Amino acid sequence: MKNPLERFKTQATPAVIERGERQLNRIMTILDVLYALMIFQVFLIMPRPEVDNFTASELVTVLRESYINYLVMTVGMILILLYWGQNHVIFGNLIRTDGTLSVIAILQAFFVLLYLYFIRLDIQMGGQALVLRLESISLAIAGGLGVWAWHYANQRKLISDKISELEKDKTYLKLMPEPITSVLTIPFAAFGPDIWTASWLLMIPVSYILKRIRIRMKTRDMD
Repeated sequence: MKNPLERFKTQATPAVIERGERQLNRIMTILDVLYALMIFQVFLIMPRPEVDNFTASELVTVLRESYINYLVMTVGMILILLYWGQNHVIFGNLIRTDGTLSVIAILQAFFVLLYLYFIRLDIQMGGQALVLRLESISLAIAGGLGVWAWHYANQRKLISDKISELEKDKTYLKLMPEPITSVLTIPFAAFGPDIWTASWLLMIPVSYILKRIRIRMKTRDMD
């Protein structure tokens, strides 16, 4: 016989549903602000004449000597935008949220913020292998939390009824390129910042393979 307490946990009262709908709007606003601030922080990391004490005549030299830093920040900007988009894939398909899902979303944003902190360390410490690994690990965890958030929302029936079961399964694949690529880049940290930064291009074949899988899933469903 089902535990009455368990039945109470799984049933959503009208008050719980209404609170979850309001909470969804709040958490999406908070996350949008957080990701916008992260992008702003990336620009603040860039060398500036008033902070780094270089003149206009030294600009070319600074750009030439610090090219890897600009490359790291460019990759960081792209990855933060990708995780922002991942966040919208998840929450854009929800009808409401709850406390647990909100915590998972905040934790994901925290690990992306942690990645931003490691970018700063990377620039200051000249591409230490440990820092590069920590960048990859923080993004891998953030990506894993995104997949977990979608799985949790699916299990708790927080996803819109307009989303088919096939679309739900395909969304898992949409969320996987970032964490998979993050894990794949970890061993490349041993070869230095240039190779490690270039290893993020692995996201292209990873995304292509997962996209082909989604297409096959769609074709199989039509059959």
